[in-house]
Amino acid sequence: MTSSISKQVKQDCLARALKAADWFVNSRYQGDHRFDANTGRCLYYYFMPERRSLPGINWSHGRALFVLTEACKISGDARYLEAARGYGRFIRALQQLDPNRPVSHGVFAEENPTCTYGGILDGAQAASGLLMLYRVTGEEGWLRGGRAFCDWLVRNWRPGTALPARVRFDPDTVESDPGWLNKCMHHCSAIPLWHLYSITGEGRYVPPLLDAADRILRCQRPEGPFNFVESTEGVEPPKPNHHEGYGAGDERFIIRNDDGIVTVVLAAYKVTGESKYLDAMVRYADWITAQEEMPVRPFVAFPVQANNAWDTGLVAGKDYSGWILRHLEARSFTLQVAGTGDPRADGGFRGEDEEGNAGIYGGEGTDYVLTRGTCYQAGLLFRLSGRGTGAGFSVFGLDRPK
Repeated sequence: MTSSISKQVKQDCLARALKAADWFVNSRYQGDHRFDANTGRCLYYYFMPERRSLPGINWSHGRALFVLTEACKISGDARYLEAARGYGRFIRALQQLDPNRPVSHGVFAEENPTCTYGGILDGAQAASGLLMLYRVTGEEGWLRGGRAFCDWLVRNWRPGTALPARVRFDPDTVESDPGWLNKCMHHCSAIPLWHLYSITGEGRYVPPLLDAADRILRCQRPEGPFNFVESTEGVEPPKPNHHEGYGAGDERFIIRNDDGIVTVVLAAYKVTGESKYLDAMVRYADWITAQEEMPVRPFVAFPVQANNAWDTGLVAGKDYSGWILRHLEARSFTLQVAGTGDPRADGGFRGEDEEGNAGIYGGEGTDYVLTRGTCYQAGLLFRLSGRGTGAGFSVFGLDRPK
């Protein structure tokens, strides 16, 4: 893929991406005393008007690692690596590694070390974060953590079934919720399988990855985008949230924040060379870049879809950069916080939709600086800078494509 991104734009994008990484360094949760077990956690989000913060959960830390490992690799700044290791230690505290509990061995508790369950899609992002941390440090402990989760996926996958939805603890029980397994984004649980396969070359991680890609393709609409569920028959159109529910009529079924489905499908193409995977992604990217009048919300839709188009273009030899650049100022730059003097805000990206229009503290969506959006936006800016890839939410991992 060729693009006409100027040197100045590339430099601006890199500077902004590193500011986003600075947010992950500066916004770490600090309790009133060192006994506070939340100290050192990354944030789920920060409510600027009242300076209130919600500590992050397993996937929050995985996404923080995506940004920090990329910033570390590009800049060599030790601050990024120090913060990444701290977040990695919290992820490690969440992982169930008791050899006497094989049902849950490798799974991450969802919210804190004493949580009673672990979601597999969320845990997959924590696992991918550990694998990115291994890539920049070479430290085997991070690889072992990512491998333990992927080995759990392999043990609990069967041909003809989707990857399980969650594990309950005490007693340990694997749950496969049919409604959840019908969701397109659930199949992104396979992303760390690709990253681990890229590191080790071990073929046993491939079959569930390909199955996940095939299940994603079943959600594709004829015009290119993906419904948030495989079958919409008998399903009520969803209310607006940070994934879907926007537009008119059955457009509300379209998933706007797909949590990285392109990573899984492009990985399947790289493994097999089968054109159905790349063709599907090109149809998706063509649909994305035909949308000039997009819904403003969810706020994360633009960076997610821009990342999808960019990566598809790299693999397919197509240039989608013009569409991305046309919307970059309004949908990215204007959402980055700067000049407040508040280290828990500056550098991060605003825009929360999870409660429908904001977060748990009320207010407006743009009152929140969040890990979700900052990760997607930083991944886009690193891509546009020509120096990065998007890390865990990229089929290229931390390796710039040739």
